[in-house]
Amino acid sequence: MKRSAPIFLLLLAVACGDKRTSTTPVVGPITESVYASGKVKARDQYTVYPVVNGIVTDVFVLEGDTVRAGHPLFRIDDRTTALSRENAELSVGLLERNASPDSPVLAQLKANVGATRVKLENDSSLYAKQQRLWEQQIGSENDLEQRRLAYETSRENHLSARKAYQEALTRLRNELAIARNNLAINDRALDDRTVRSLIDGRVYDVMIERGELATTQRGLAVVGRSADFLLEVEVDEYDIVRVREGQRALVTMDAYGDTLMEAVVQRIDPIMDERSRTFTVEATFVDPPALLFPNLTCEANIVVRTKDQALTIPASYLADGDEVLVGRNERRKVRVGLRDLERVEVLEGLDSTATIYQP
Repeated sequence: MKRSAPIFLLLLAVACGDKRTSTTPVVGPITESVYASGKVKARDQYTVYPVVNGIVTDVFVLEGDTVRAGHPLFRIDDRTTALSRENAELSVGLLERNASPDSPVLAQLKANVGATRVKLENDSSLYAKQQRLWEQQIGSENDLEQRRLAYETSRENHLSARKAYQEALTRLRNELAIARNNLAINDRALDDRTVRSLIDGRVYDVMIERGELATTQRGLAVVGRSADFLLEVEVDEYDIVRVREGQRALVTMDAYGDTLMEAVVQRIDPIMDERSRTFTVEATFVDPPALLFPNLTCEANIVVRTKDQALTIPASYLADGDEVLVGRNERRKVRVGLRDLERVEVLEGLDSTATIYQP
């Protein structure tokens, strides 16, 4: 009886060894995908920022309002800008009058040009007459010199009058152009005080109230298309090289429970976010649900590759990435292909009749 104890223990050990978890490869479909998480966004969704600082005097919209491009959303205190614009307009009006041909300033200068021209013509005629007399030896040399000096003085006076007129005209026209530019700048500054929608869409959020201080660093509202939504998800840098535009994505959202929706990758941002080490990927719904809202959370599995007939084993049976247990202590190398969260494709090293054990 004492010799039967070792035999019993041996049989017990063998029996326990035979109870190890095992399985055999199966042939079936497998899909390899890249996991991504993110949120729903309205197409062309953006945060509205002012280009000037100031107190909000008017809020023209509420959450949910539909707006057109150019529709006013907010007005920022514009009293000082309005006064500057009024002064600029007055300056333009004054300079337009001064630069007109019949303005008092130019009329006086133009009259001076006419007067000096008449005197020049008269002195030129007298000088020419005196020259002819001198050629006939009539009159004195002093008379001729006086006529010449009078002519040259009149010519210089006329040239100076013309120059003064042209300089005044140019100066007034330049001042008018500057004043008009200043008016345009004030018009733009006044318009900047009214914050407008850039697109036809919907106001999804209003983040400031009348009387609060608006700054160029503070968002005032969120605006996006009213009936066109997309998915914005983040893909890890280790997976991004496998993602391409046009790939299918299987999407779930907390708001819709276990409902599986299909989307298509439309755009991949070409730069990585250094803080999260992820890339932003945009996808559009193939058949969007009836009701969507911006910022709904979502998870997506972007389909990289798929195969209908593949020899697969549970992923938990793979040891060290490329080995399986085919006996108590026997390991065998295998070559793997596609992977999903649960199964791995075996390309070489096993067939459907093999028995493998969980490591």
